[in-house]
Amino acid sequence: MSAKLFFGMVAVCGAASIASAHGNGLDIQFSATGNDAGVWLSNITAAPSEKVYVRVRMSIPHEYYGISGARYNILSNNAGGWDVGGNDSIDLTPAKGSATDGRISGFDFGGQTQVMFEAASSLRIDAKGDNNNNPNAGISTSQNTPGALGTNFNTNIDHVVVYKFAVNLSNNQADGRQIIIKILASEITSWKGYQTSSSSAGSNITEPVEGDTGTITVLVPAPGAMALAGIGAVGLLRRRR
Repeated sequence: MSAKLFFGMVAVCGAASIASAHGNGLDIQFSATGNDAGVWLSNITAAPSEKVYVRVRMSIPHEYYGISGARYNILSNNAGGWDVGGNDSIDLTPAKGSATDGRISGFDFGGQTQVMFEAASSLRIDAKGDNNNNPNAGISTSQNTPGALGTNFNTNIDHVVVYKFAVNLSNNQADGRQIIIKILASEITSWKGYQTSSSSAGSNITEPVEGDTGTITVLVPAPGAMALAGIGAVGLLRRRR
């Protein structure tokens, strides 16, 4: 069985488990294809050399007119699986084609370049120049004001995709490993929404904000075991808020 079909089995088996309730925070999701209309999972199983797509979704309370923005980092620190025994890499182009900006169009107001700070077992996607991992200098996903954008303003406040990238897994054929991708609530240092259609600036949202964690499990199944591995991957799924 091919790795792509293996991915497909995981996606189909997990389709009924990914429904989410509205919340106040950031969600991390994974996909084998990167198609936003397709199935996205809370955790995913992949094979060496595969590409895994990752997206970040933002939700704010219902009383707001629209999303203003957020600041955060994407981490895989001390997880034990990143870039171990190989050369995993990050590709930011799935968001909008830019190799230096993984922000989705419409939520990329204000110029910013993101870079990868990485070493064995450690990954951080952050703003360029933030060598000391200052939470106040992280990725800024921001939407311009309703007045400035007019009919182009996105009024959706429930699970809006604001960031997207891909993980290119190395061809490491060692025993399975896990890459834990996370956004820490304690490092979400800006969290704002527009209160009305005439708001000229975002307002701080004071409700507690939630981060998220998801896992890419990299398996090297024995020959003929792919089908069993696909069935077992269902256990990796978890419910959202």
